[in-house]
Amino acid sequence: MQDIERIVSNPDNEDREWFPEIARRGDVMAVLRDIWANYRDESFISQFLSPRLIRHLRMFHLRDDPEQSAGIRVDAIHDERGYRRVRRELARQYDVGFIDPNIEVVDVDLSGDRGRSRTWLKAKNPASAAVRREREEEWH
Repeated sequence: MQDIERIVSNPDNEDREWFPEIARRGDVMAVLRDIWANYRDESFISQFLSPRLIRHLRMFHLRDDPEQSAGIRVDAIHDERGYRRVRRELARQYDVGFIDPNIEVVDVDLSGDRGRSRTWLKAKNPASAAVRREREEEWH
């Protein structure tokens, strides 16, 4: 919130480029109220995480692919493309549609033993296997 306040009150050229709709708007509380009312966690991050804050917190996007033995790869650095990537990947971690498994009941035997058939739609989330086991235990 302090970074939003800085952007609204005292923006630099980078802030004006990245956030033209709020830079120098003047009324910090009005901007914050609008953001709090209209943006969920993931959309807030993807819209308002500033390059300056990314640099200050030394954020990078690292990829640890078990398929590759070369080690950890830096996927996003401190350039315009990298800032967008860091914002997108961090926001994805707060996106309920990405975090929670997508389990659909596809058939129910209402006349018999009330058994149900369900389908697990695989998410791109790497933690989905652990979440899947947890959800399957809840179903039984």
